Amino acid sequence: MDLHFPKDYWDQVAAEKQFHHPLRIDWLASNLAGKDILDCGCGYGRLLGELAKGGYRDTVGTDFSRGMLKRCAEMHPDVTLRLVQSDGRMLPFREASFDAVLLFALLTCMPGDSDQRSLLAEVSRVLRPGGLIYISDLLLNSDRRSVERYRRYVAAFDVYGVFSLPEGVTVRHHSESWIREITDGYTEVKYEKFTVITMNGNQSAAFQYLGRISKGNE
Repeated sequence: MDLHFPKDYWDQVAAEKQFHHPLRIDWLASNLAGKDILDCGCGYGRLLGELAKGGYRDTVGTDFSRGMLKRCAEMHPDVTLRLVQSDGRMLPFREASFDAVLLFALLTCMPGDSDQRSLLAEVSRVLRPGGLIYISDLLLNSDRRSVERYRRYVAAFDVYGVFSLPEGVTVRHHSESWIREITDGYTEVKYEKFTVITMNGNQSAAFQYLGRISKGNE
């Protein structure tokens, strides 16, 4: 399954969408050895602003939507931002450039197996030895509406949990087994499930994962 990123969609909604996944600064403070952080899929820069308030200013934000990056720059005029347009499948950075990479509500926007694997491979490439990956994303839900939606689209996308929204964008809710599979090159440091409000104002099961790159992948 190879699904392409609808950049036009994200440019169109860049001014209105809100994201609510909480950033655990204490997780970073307790486990981050360096200071260079990449927020991959930074959107309008909510996390970059929170990182700056937490004392982390050696940060870079990437997003595949020019509209989101424009909103990011406008919303944070007092923060020195390094913003790069990138689709995540090939990050424009040298190997071992960052001490941590954040992927917040990004996997759901990259529903294809191959795209997610490519992203994780790129994250591993740009992380320094002992670096951290911090993922916050959506899990499969068990309510009737969600299950009906997963079943309706499984034949089209060949993955249970991938579905299209009425506005024309395809997203993914993840099984925990899939998250374990794509983070196999990391040692789990923290894992926590919670409930989050999605960009469309609905409740969803979610998770946060903090992992340290395994020695075999450094």
